[in-house]
Amino acid sequence: MSSSEGDGSVISEDQLADLNDRQREMYSEKLARFADYLTTEGKEPIRDIGYAEDSVNERVFRFHRMMKWIWNNEEPTIEFTSEQGDTVNNALETDSFRKIDGERFAEGSKRKFNDVLRNWFKFQSIDWEPEYIFSDGEPQNQPDPFHKKELRQIWEASLEYKTIPSYNNLTPRKRDEKKADIAQKLGKPKDEVRPADWDRINKCWKIPSLIRSTRGQGWRPDIIGRMEEGWYEPETQTIHIPNGEAPKNDASWNPTLSDEAAFALEKWLDQRELRSKYDGRDEIWLNREGNPYNSGSLNDLLDNLLEEAEISSRGRNLVWYSFRHSVGTYVYEEYKDLEIVAEQLRQKSKTSASKYVHPLPELKKEAAEIM
Repeated sequence: MSSSEGDGSVISEDQLADLNDRQREMYSEKLARFADYLTTEGKEPIRDIGYAEDSVNERVFRFHRMMKWIWNNEEPTIEFTSEQGDTVNNALETDSFRKIDGERFAEGSKRKFNDVLRNWFKFQSIDWEPEYIFSDGEPQNQPDPFHKKELRQIWEASLEYKTIPSYNNLTPRKRDEKKADIAQKLGKPKDEVRPADWDRINKCWKIPSLIRSTRGQGWRPDIIGRMEEGWYEPETQTIHIPNGEAPKNDASWNPTLSDEAAFALEKWLDQRELRSKYDGRDEIWLNREGNPYNSGSLNDLLDNLLEEAEISSRGRNLVWYSFRHSVGTYVYEEYKDLEIVAEQLRQKSKTSASKYVHPLPELKKEAAEIM
């Protein structure tokens, strides 16, 4: 390894032996641009503050270390996609990505790899957040599954979410107060709010359709953000996810929705056609700001639903990925077969699927009460 110029040349030629001549040139040029980004703005892009030279070289080498792991487990490529970022993040969690000597990485080292992944995807202008978070101390809690009762409560809370009292049941003063809330929700001036807008708020199926389909399929945030209304096939109640769109798997995918999920989604798709926010947009769901949902906005939504459902975490880590861990846990409990879990969650192996299987939350509670 050489240089201290912070231009990507910290990677020696023998480290690029897996690539052909043209790939080596393109990859080296890409590393140089990444190093330049780290130097000029990588630390705080908004303020154009970069990292020190030694830190730049360390981060470039860590990125290359992850790229080498991809080459060894998949095939040589000069691309590094968000799906590959997920793969590395999961491999760090399961300790299948290890040091050269075969030893496991410490939690602090795993955290540093995650930091570099975040750097890389910001450099690529890709919205990405790791499923698994690591710290320099003890491992942080990973997502916990919901109890079955909690899944029902969240679904019921979604049916009540953001509803408001009937227009006719409010006093003039209360109507005026609610007009301000409705104006904000609908993005229109307060003086343009009409009685029909009350029904529009109370009959909206956006959140119920999102919650019910995620409860059954364990959607990752990134697939929710990119899912398009044309992918849904009402005749079969399936969502056709095309080649290259499903995280961690390039093959097409046709998950089948439950009757309740299909009902809610079809209700929403009918309403969606009448919302100006969706004019010229393909995404099934957009947040209030008109942007695709991501892990941050989905976790904010979940926090609101948990509060409305009066569900307390009681020390558990309840986040959007908890839906995915719930699917893995309860599907395994039903069939005792990791292959079925892998198929349901679209995982490539039983080992990857196993990390979504937890001891049943209900049984853990019973055991605690016995003691």
